[in-house]
Amino acid sequence: MALANAIQAHPEPAEARSPLLPVNVTCGFPSPAEDFYGAGDGLDLNQHCISNPVATFFAQADTGTSMVGFGIQPGDTLIVDRSRTPRSGDIVMVNWEGGFTVKKLVQRRGRFELHSSADDIPPIIVPPEIELDVWGVVTWSFTRHA
Repeated sequence: MALANAIQAHPEPAEARSPLLPVNVTCGFPSPAEDFYGAGDGLDLNQHCISNPVATFFAQADTGTSMVGFGIQPGDTLIVDRSRTPRSGDIVMVNWEGGFTVKKLVQRRGRFELHSSADDIPPIIVPPEIELDVWGVVTWSFTRHA
């Protein structure tokens, strides 16, 4: 799944505070919601989603569906943190064969593998003589619903 349009976050992003309900929203049976907001009931997406602004980039997932099983839909906006040390099990953005791709990083028997969530796509086994270029760790993905 190739990615394009990486844009660096501003090192000191402006606050983007939006109202945050003081209750959790039930995704099963409805419960009554509170009709008021408290003084501190706000959510700043920059503070909530970005831990290192100067090392954080946004990218848009292409139209491929190989990562849907891991929660990344075609067209999603991805938040990629280049300062995080990638670990086995992380969703990572890698530079592979001249382009960017997003896969799940798996370390098995001292070797790295790049997995999609699609059963019909075999994992990419990174040869031991190849240094894997992990560009960053995907920390969030946003799906547009409307």
